[in-house]
Amino acid sequence: MKRQGLLSASGILLLGLIVLMTLHEWDNPLEEDREAFLNAPMIIADRIVAKAYDEEDGRVQYRLVADHLEQYERDALTTLTEPVLRMDNSNGLWTIQSRRGEVRDSGDLIVFTDQVEARSESNGVTLDTEELQYHNDTNRVVSPGELAMRHRDGRTRAGAMESDLTSGEMTLKQGVVSEFTGSTE
Repeated sequence: MKRQGLLSASGILLLGLIVLMTLHEWDNPLEEDREAFLNAPMIIADRIVAKAYDEEDGRVQYRLVADHLEQYERDALTTLTEPVLRMDNSNGLWTIQSRRGEVRDSGDLIVFTDQVEARSESNGVTLDTEELQYHNDTNRVVSPGELAMRHRDGRTRAGAMESDLTSGEMTLKQGVVSEFTGSTE
């Protein structure tokens, strides 16, 4: 009889120890698990469509479409796969597309990377680069690296570019080379 009491006491003690260990593990997960959780995306979505509206008149500033989106709260970053941005302003309709993109600064900055192409349907300009930044808050587009531009009158290459979409003014920098073919009419 004494053995059964000893076994029962040992079993209860062992069960209590297991419960304490489990509660301790829940309260203090392994550091790698915590980092994995903090670095995991908070939102994952496929085939998304997003629009940004002008605060003053309510008009659509841009329409952003992407095959895949992942939003990370820890870094305040949203990554995009195959993003396409369409914006219509006083200087016409522009389309920017690339293989990858990121949305930063609460949507005020969209960075397109990897085979970026920007097209103006109103003036026949196509720009190719590896990175293009769209600053929604200032209505500017910046290419910090090399770019090639095709236009009605020929081709232009430059080391960098800044463009004000409101005024339509474009500044090319760092070794600008233009080839004008002119019209054959």
